[in-house]
Amino acid sequence: MFAFQDNDTDAQVPALGKAVFPVDRIPNWGAMRSSAEWDRPYEAMTEADFVPVPSYDLAQLTIPISSLTNPIIEDNIHLITAKLFYSTRYFAAYDLDADEFTGNHAGVDLKLPLGTPVRVIGGGIVREAGDGGALGTYVMVEHRLKNGEKFFSIYGHLRSMKVRAGDAVGAGQVIGEVGFTGISTGPHLHLQVDRDDGSAKHMPFTPLQPLTRNEAAKWSVNPITFIQEHVSASW
Repeated sequence: MFAFQDNDTDAQVPALGKAVFPVDRIPNWGAMRSSAEWDRPYEAMTEADFVPVPSYDLAQLTIPISSLTNPIIEDNIHLITAKLFYSTRYFAAYDLDADEFTGNHAGVDLKLPLGTPVRVIGGGIVREAGDGGALGTYVMVEHRLKNGEKFFSIYGHLRSMKVRAGDAVGAGQVIGEVGFTGISTGPHLHLQVDRDDGSAKHMPFTPLQPLTRNEAAKWSVNPITFIQEHVSASW
C-alpha cells in the first residue's frame, strides 16, 4: 500500500471507482430461531446461512415487526431479515420499526455476525483508523469525486482493522471486521457518509438532536443512496 498526506493532490488520490456495498451477503436472520444460531461468529456460519443483501426499501422496513412475527410464516422471512439487517435507518430513532428522520443516527446500522469482513465502498485514502469513542474502533476513508467534491465514509464498531491512516484503498478492499466496540449492544457495522465540512481534519458528523432532511443534507448523505448513485461509475 502507499501512504499519502493530508495535502495530497486529486491526481494522487485513488479514484472512487464503481461503488460497492460493504458486504456481499448477509445471514438469513429471519430464518434463525435461537441465540445459538444468531450469535455465531462469521467463521462459524455455513453457505446455507447466507442470502443476498436485501434492498433498502422503507415501505417494507417500517412494517411493524409484530405484524411479521405473530406468527412467523415463510413469506415474511425475507422481510424480517431485511428489518433486522437494516437495524437503524438513516437519521432514525433506535427502533426497529422507525422511519428515517425520526432520530439523530447519522448513518445506517447493519446487523452482521462478529468477524464479518468489511469492504470499503469506494477508492480513496484512509484518514483515520483507531478509537472513535462512541464509534469504537473505526475507519474513515476520504473519497474525491471528479467534480471536486469530497466525501468521507465511516465504518464503526469494528473488531479489528486491516488498514492504517494514510493507506490508499480501492473499492471493495477489506478494511476491517465487524465487532461491537464503543457504544454497541451487539455486533453490527455502523456505515456513515459525511460531506466535507471544510475543516482541516474531518471528524465524523455526530448530531445531538434529530435533523430535518434539508438540515441533514448539509452534512451527510444516506450511505445506501451514495453507493447506489456510484455503483455504475466508469472512473
